[in-house]
Amino acid sequence: MGPIVFAVDAAYAVPLATALRSIAENNQSAWPLDIHVIHQAIGEETKRLIFESLPANSAVIQWHPIDTLSFASGFSTRPGVSRMTFARILLPQFLPQTCNRALYLDGDILVLTALEPLWNIDLGEAVIGAVPDYWLDNVVRGPGATGGHRVKRYFNAGILLIDLAKWRDERISERSLDYLDRFPTTEYSDQDALNVACDGKWKILDRAWNFQFEPTQAIARIVPEQRPAIVHFVTNVKPWKSGSLSPNVAFYDVFRSRTHFALTRWDRVRSGLKRTGSRLLARSTLLRAAWSWTKSAMRARASTSGRENAQ
Repeated sequence: MGPIVFAVDAAYAVPLATALRSIAENNQSAWPLDIHVIHQAIGEETKRLIFESLPANSAVIQWHPIDTLSFASGFSTRPGVSRMTFARILLPQFLPQTCNRALYLDGDILVLTALEPLWNIDLGEAVIGAVPDYWLDNVVRGPGATGGHRVKRYFNAGILLIDLAKWRDERISERSLDYLDRFPTTEYSDQDALNVACDGKWKILDRAWNFQFEPTQAIARIVPEQRPAIVHFVTNVKPWKSGSLSPNVAFYDVFRSRTHFALTRWDRVRSGLKRTGSRLLARSTLLRAAWSWTKSAMRARASTSGRENAQ
């Protein structure tokens, strides 16, 4: 099995370490794993902690800094989406020309099974293999809402099996950037661009290889034999965030707890309190109004106190 590639910034250190741990534990026959991380601002100590979060001899990690995303300075992203999302457009630049195939994975995933069956899928004449986007494929068929081109089918770009030779021959990177130059505010950023560049050139993979979880779905409720191969936490309800209302917090923590980013006892208590408070606020309009008033009053008091101290 060849290179597995991520593109993340420093804010994604925890999910990256957790995703890598899940891959290593479920792919022992492929050790040492060939991991490539395109990154921005991940320091040496954090790199060490991520690497040491993996079982001994399970992986080799090559770190590829992308010091500037100036090429994407004029492109917009949805709220909460890192500009590192544009780095995957340039993915082939970070791999040797002799590399024929790569597997790209987003950082907000867990791998629950061996990846070799995915790696060995015959792509035929397709440039990439991908899973249709659970929401957008059936709704918009592409980025037409922002003035761009419609596509035959619309894939989620979080998991991509890539034929690198065909990608280069079809100039997917260049065509994606050209699309973004023409439609810099396209709603789903590089995902829209990749869908246009790969329109009619991609193979539909089984949904199990990119199971896009809704906020209320729980992995633990699925019997192990029927669980998807790769779970993808596509919404803003991320299970690693403190106070997250995701029903997958405990399931995710099973993998995180075996990394160097495991939660402390106090972290768990604090997260639980925040989660309880969020649930109460979500259920009660009166409580939400009271909480909003309390926060406003506290800000006003702090502002008044600051002025008095300055005098």
